[in-house]
Amino acid sequence: MRAGLASFVLALGVAFPARPETAPLIVDGLRADLSSAAEFALGDAPGGVAGLDLLDWRRIRVPGSWQQAGIPGHGYAWYRFRFSLSAAARKQPLAFTCSQIRDVDEAFLDGVRVGGTGAFPPAYDKGTLYARLYELPATLTSAPGPHVLAIRVFNAGPRGGGLTEAPYLDSVSGAFWERTLFESPLALEAAAIFSLGLFALFVFLRDRRQREFLLFFLLTAGVAAYVISWLSLWSRFGVSLSLVFRANVALSFALSMLFVLFFHYFFVLNLPNWIRFVLALQFAGLLAACAIPRIDDLYFVLPLCYATVIASGIRVVDVLVRKVRRRAPYAVTVLVGFGIIFAATVRDMAADFGLISWGGSTRYLGPAFLVFSVLFLSVVADRMARLRVAAATDPLTGLPNRTGLFDRIALELARSRRSNRPVALAVLDLDHFKDFNDRFGHLAGDRLLIAMGERLSESVRATDLAVRFGGEEFVLVLPEISRDEALRCCERIREAVGRMRVPGAEGGTTVSIGLAVHEPGSGPTPAAGTLLRVADAALYSAKAQGRDRVRVAEGPIPADPVRTVSGESLPHGAV
Repeated sequence: MRAGLASFVLALGVAFPARPETAPLIVDGLRADLSSAAEFALGDAPGGVAGLDLLDWRRIRVPGSWQQAGIPGHGYAWYRFRFSLSAAARKQPLAFTCSQIRDVDEAFLDGVRVGGTGAFPPAYDKGTLYARLYELPATLTSAPGPHVLAIRVFNAGPRGGGLTEAPYLDSVSGAFWERTLFESPLALEAAAIFSLGLFALFVFLRDRRQREFLLFFLLTAGVAAYVISWLSLWSRFGVSLSLVFRANVALSFALSMLFVLFFHYFFVLNLPNWIRFVLALQFAGLLAACAIPRIDDLYFVLPLCYATVIASGIRVVDVLVRKVRRRAPYAVTVLVGFGIIFAATVRDMAADFGLISWGGSTRYLGPAFLVFSVLFLSVVADRMARLRVAAATDPLTGLPNRTGLFDRIALELARSRRSNRPVALAVLDLDHFKDFNDRFGHLAGDRLLIAMGERLSESVRATDLAVRFGGEEFVLVLPEISRDEALRCCERIREAVGRMRVPGAEGGTTVSIGLAVHEPGSGPTPAAGTLLRVADAALYSAKAQGRDRVRVAEGPIPADPVRTVSGESLPHGAV
C-alpha cells in the first residue's frame, strides 16, 4: 500500500513539477558557462536522481555558496542545469568542470552518474581544495534535444557550501588543458620552492650553527606541501581528502610559526613576550587542526590563524622598516620580499572570507613565496661572498691574505707548464720593522703596513697577486714574466718602499726581497711550497748581505718540496 502511494506521489511530482521549467540554455560553443542556467533545491531527492522533480527548485546565483544567496541551512542539496547542445557541440567529447566545490559531490547527466569527489555520509570525506572535471558519456551528449546535468552535494557546515566557482561545459581536451594550466604551475612552484630549500639545508649541514637555514628549509618544505595540497592527484591516489584538508589547515599555522622564528634567527633578534604569546596561539591552533574530530569544525580555528598571521606580519614589517631606516644590510631586499608574501597572504585570506572575488580559487602564496625565496637566497649568496672575501682579505692592508696562496701558486705553475711560460715568486720583508714600531709606535707601524700594501697594489699587474703573508712579510706571485722583468718589478717596489713616509714617523724603512723564477725548460715543475721556500731562502741571503736589496735564487728550482716539521713549506716570518 505504502509502496504504491509513494509511486503515485513520484509520478504526480513528475507530471506536476513544483515550479515551471525554464527554457534550456542553448550551448553553441565551448567553453560554455552554465551559471545562468543554475537551479537549486535544498534537501535530498526521494528515490535519488529519479526524484529530482519532487524537490522545490529555485533559480540561484552561482558561483557562490547557497547561504550567500540567501538560502539558509546545511546538509544535502542539488544543483540542476538544463541545456541543449547545438549540432557542432554534439560532435566532440564533452566534460563538466568547476574549479571549486567546497563539499562532497557527485554529478549526473540525464540520470546517469558521471563522476564524484569525496564520500557522502556516513563515510564522510570532503573535497574542498580540488577542481572537478567529469567526462560526459558520448552516448548521451551526441543525442539531440535538451539535457539535464544534476550535481548532488553535502555541506556539513558551519561554512557555506556549493558551487563556489563557475561551472562550465567544455570539450574534454579543453577541460584537461584548463586543469593543466591551473595545476602545472602549482607543481612547478612546489618543486622550485623545495629545491631552493635544499640549498639552505646544504648550507646548514656545512655549518650547523646557522639554524636560520634549517628553519628556512623547513619553511620551504612546508610551503611546497601546502601548494601541492591543492592538486587533484590526491583524489586519484585514494588519499583521504579530509586528511589533506586537515593538513592544509595545520600547515597554515605551522608556516606562520616557522616564518616568525626564521626571521628572528636571521636578524638575530630576541622574541618579545607578545610574539611568544602569538606563537603559543599558533602552536595551539596547529594542535587543534590535528586533533579536532569533525573536519568541518576546522573552520572555527581559521580566524585564529588569520589573526595571528596578521599580528606576526605587522611585527615583521615594523622591524624591517626600522632596519631600513638604520640602513641595515639586506633590510630593503627582505622587506620587499616579505611585503610580497604578506600582500599575497592577505589577498588569499580575503578571498577565503568572500571579501574579494578576483583571482578565483588561485592561491597567491606559492608564487609570492617563490619570489621571496629567490630574493632571500640572493641575499644569502651575497652575504656568503662577502664573508668569503673577508675571510681571504687582510683587514689592515686590504690585500688578500695567505688563505688561497698555495692554491694560486699551484695554479700558476700548472699554467706555466701548459703555456711554456715562466712564473716568478717574490717574498718581501720590511727591514727593522720591530725597531720602527718601538721608535714610532704601533699606529705608525700600521700606517706603514697600509702604505706597503698600496705600493704593492700600484706596482703589479692585474694578473699578478700581492699577498700579506703575516706580520711585515708579503708575497708576490708574478705569472708569465721573465727573470729580468721580475727583477725590474722588484727593484721598483724596493725603491718605492725606500721613499715611503707615513704620518707619525720621521723616517722610513727599507725592504728586502727574495725572488725565485721557474723556467719551464730548466727542469720539472716544482711544488708550490718548494717555489715559496726557494724564494724565502733568497730573502735570507738578501738580509745577510745587508738588507735593502733584491736577491734572485740561482739555478733551477728543485722538483721535490722541502718541508718543515709540520709538513708545509713556509717563509720564516710566518711562524
